Amino acid sequence: MTHLIVATHGKFSEEIVNSAAMVFGEDENTHVVTFLPGEGGDDLVAKYQAIIAHLPENEPVLFLVDLFGGSPYNAAARVATERANTDIVTGISLPMLLECLDAKDSSSLTELVETAKEVGVQAVKSFRQPEPKAVQSKVVNQPVQTVKSSTPLNGHLNIALLRIDSRLIHGQVATSWAKAVKCEAIFAVNDEVANDDLRRELLLQIVPTGLKGYVIPVEKAIKVYHNPKYTGKNILWLVTNPTDIVRLIEGGVKVEKVNVGGMTYKEGNKPLSEAVTVNKNDVEAFKKLIDLGVELTMQQVATSSKVEVTKAKLDAIQF
Repeated sequence: MTHLIVATHGKFSEEIVNSAAMVFGEDENTHVVTFLPGEGGDDLVAKYQAIIAHLPENEPVLFLVDLFGGSPYNAAARVATERANTDIVTGISLPMLLECLDAKDSSSLTELVETAKEVGVQAVKSFRQPEPKAVQSKVVNQPVQTVKSSTPLNGHLNIALLRIDSRLIHGQVATSWAKAVKCEAIFAVNDEVANDDLRRELLLQIVPTGLKGYVIPVEKAIKVYHNPKYTGKNILWLVTNPTDIVRLIEGGVKVEKVNVGGMTYKEGNKPLSEAVTVNKNDVEAFKKLIDLGVELTMQQVATSSKVEVTKAKLDAIQF
């Protein structure tokens, strides 16, 4: 396992690690070092050494710092020169940090350094000059790759995860959930967004390289689910509300579990959790799903614990 030390000028290191926690969750092996006015290189070295002193001997350490040649980098170089299994990557960004968090437990230090450098470059995008992405599509018009599985095919898509998330495809989905469920494609299922050219294209731009992305209405999703040529495809499904899940089930889509992620506040909504707010229609739809035997659990990020949604919790909401 590689330990990460995030060090920057000012409190940027604290805030970028806090931002990463919103997507990836808390990570006890990621350490923050700030460089504040009045401090010097020796202060940084002391902070670095205090962290390393509590790590297992010779445990790999990767410094992620802001500026090449800046004080956080120079102090890290002093430490790395005297310590094996230690390296530094400059130009830290949120995509770089998220990728390192995801890969650090399964990669060597050398591999993690290459990952950080590669992601740091690939994460730079332009809205006006988007890179072509042949794997994205507005409609399902071609099959995705088949999952190799010993499970007999049942004539339907495999729902790797059905998640309620008001934002549909966004950074957390691209960097965390898609990897956690090992999907081959992402369905963003919503009638309104599927008919909005701008919103649809913005969502498709976020789909990770190597995956197919589709923004489709509910009825289209039902038809694709029943199309035998997609049998065995492992798909991450995203919807914005539980009512659409009821519609999917009524259309013959087999749903056993629902992951309730984020439902943003709208006027009149009541909180079900810190990240989930609901209206009367949502509550009734959730109750119907429970009656249908669907397991409902709230989970903000892939690494956080699941919290069951029960009728008792729903009944406690007062409108």
